[in-house]
Amino acid sequence: MKTITINQLTFATLIAILTLAFRFGLSNLLDQRDFLLVWVLAAVYAVLMFISGYVIGKKDHESFPYADIGFKFHLITYVVFVLVSEIWYLLEYNSVYEYIKTVHHTAIFWGIGLLVHYIFFRRTRRNAIKGIDKSEIFD
Repeated sequence: MKTITINQLTFATLIAILTLAFRFGLSNLLDQRDFLLVWVLAAVYAVLMFISGYVIGKKDHESFPYADIGFKFHLITYVVFVLVSEIWYLLEYNSVYEYIKTVHHTAIFWGIGLLVHYIFFRRTRRNAIKGIDKSEIFD
């Protein structure tokens, strides 16, 4: 089984670009104190991330029908988002209204959700043979 596929690399690149755009917009809107548009931006960002994961994940699943590839996409999203956000702060592009503590809290809570997803991922793998769901093999 491949560790990472072309579709997953494409997804990682796309969400890195989306996250950079989100960070840029967020910092600018916070500096302008336009808090309503911050929520709009966050909602648009979330929808675009979901659509990207769904479309590219669906293509990845068609190419490699492994059980619960969604975990890999979740992990990629988490790593890219946290990495881009940390670099954003290290380069001091953040708004005066943004705090690094917020990124750290997001990483912790999201990490807990990722851990729960990993537990379900491991359970799904138990019902699979070489990563393919038993029901898909024996139908």
